[in-house]
Amino acid sequence: MLSENRQRSPLPKLIAICGLLLLFLLVVNAMRVIEKRREPDTTHKIRVRESNTQTFSSPRPNIAESKEKKINSVRRKENLTTKRSPDGFQLYRYWWRGGAAVYVAEMDRNAEDLKFDVELANGQILRRETVSSATRRLKRKGIESIAGVNGSFGIREDNWGRGGMIFNLHIQNGELVSIPKLINRWGYSPPTPWGETSFGVTPDGEFLLEAVKLNGNLHIGNDTLQIDAINQICDIYCPVVIFTPRFGRSTLTRRCYEFTLKNLTLPITGKYKSKLVVTSVNPRGNSIIPSDGIVLAIEPRLARSWYRKITEFTKGELEIALTPKKWQTVNEGIGGNLRLLRDGRIEPELTQFNRSRGGSAIGHHNGAQRHPRSALGFNDEKLFLIVVDGRQHGYSMGMTLYEMADFFNDIGVKNAINFDGGSSSALWTLGEIVNSPAHGYERPIFNVAVIRKKNE
Repeated sequence: MLSENRQRSPLPKLIAICGLLLLFLLVVNAMRVIEKRREPDTTHKIRVRESNTQTFSSPRPNIAESKEKKINSVRRKENLTTKRSPDGFQLYRYWWRGGAAVYVAEMDRNAEDLKFDVELANGQILRRETVSSATRRLKRKGIESIAGVNGSFGIREDNWGRGGMIFNLHIQNGELVSIPKLINRWGYSPPTPWGETSFGVTPDGEFLLEAVKLNGNLHIGNDTLQIDAINQICDIYCPVVIFTPRFGRSTLTRRCYEFTLKNLTLPITGKYKSKLVVTSVNPRGNSIIPSDGIVLAIEPRLARSWYRKITEFTKGELEIALTPKKWQTVNEGIGGNLRLLRDGRIEPELTQFNRSRGGSAIGHHNGAQRHPRSALGFNDEKLFLIVVDGRQHGYSMGMTLYEMADFFNDIGVKNAINFDGGSSSALWTLGEIVNSPAHGYERPIFNVAVIRKKNE
C-alpha cells in the first residue's frame, strides 16, 4: 500500500496550484480595473507612435493651447535627392513613429528655375489619366516636370457616361476650367474655409489657401440669372451650370434646358465680362459643346421661368468675378476638400473631428481612419507635395487626417490642404513613381499638382 502511494502522480496537485494562481491574477486585475475607473479623466491622452505599435502616454494639455515643445513624430528621415535633381528641389522619405512612410517633394519658393503648375488629366474635365502619363504629355509639349502628385476629388465613372470628373476648382494658365457650388458634399462644413479649400498662386508669387466662390451672372435684358458652377453636374443642388469646351464633347445632362451661347470671348477667367448671343435652344439636354462657344444648362424646374425669356438670337452679357478678390488674377489653382493647417496651427474643426473619432462629420468618417493620403503644403520658404503610403501591413498603414496635420507641423509645414487619397495617392519624381501606391499600380486621376521648370 505504501509503495502505491509513493508512485501516485503529482499532476492533480499541480493543477490545483495553477488554478489558485489564475484565480489570484484575476482578482488582482479586477481590483486594478475598479481602481482605474474611480480615477477622474481630466485631460485627453495623446498617441505616442513607436514603430508599428500604438501605446498611450501620460496626459498633456491640448496641442493648440500648449506652449511646450511637441514630441517629434519622425523616427527617421532619408534624403532621396539625386544628382539629376535641379537646384531648389529636394526629395525626402520620412518614417513616422506611428507606422507610415511619407514621401515629401520640396521646392524652394525662391528657386529661379522652378515654379508650381497644374495639369488637367487629358486636357479636359471628362476622363482620367495617371500622373506619369500627364508628365509625359507635358514633356511632349516642351514642359519639363520635376515632381507631381494627384490632386482634386471627383467621380471615377457613372451611368451617364462620365468616365471621371473633377468636383473641385481648377485654374490653368489663367483659365477658369472648373469651379463647384459650395455644398455639403464632404460631410464637413463647406461654406467655411476649412470645409472646401483651394490652393492658388498669384502672378506676383503669393500663395493662397482658402475657399473660393463663383460670383457669376447672365444678364438678359432687365433679368439676371445666377450661375452656380462651371463644368460641374447640373441638378437640383446645382441648377445653373456653364459648360465650356474644356468639359468634353457634350454636356451629358438629362432633361436640362440648354442654350448654346456664342460670339463671346474665350477662355473664361476669374475676372470676366463678355457680350454673347444665343444660337440654339435644346430642351432635352446633352447638347454638343461648340469649340467657339459655351452651353448654359438650367435644371428643368428652374428653367420653367426662363425658357421663354431666353430664345434663339437673344443677346446678353456674362459676368464672372471670383471671391476672395485676389483669386481673380490667379494663374494656377487647384482644389481639395479640407484645409489641414493654417499659419502653423491645426484647424479647430479638424481637432474636434479627431476628438469625436469622425463623429462631427459622419459623412466622411474615414478621415478618422488610417489610409493613404496626398496633400500640398507650404511655409515661407518652401512648397511641399506630399504622399503618405498606407494599407500595407509591415510597411506603412497610413494616417488619419489629424495625424497627417500633426506630422506636417513637425516637419515645418505651416499651411496645408488635403487632396484625394486612398489608392489614388501617387508621387512622381524625375521619371518614376517614388512611393508605393496601395494597389501596387498607378490609378488614373483627375488632375495633377506639378513642380516644373520654368520655360526659358
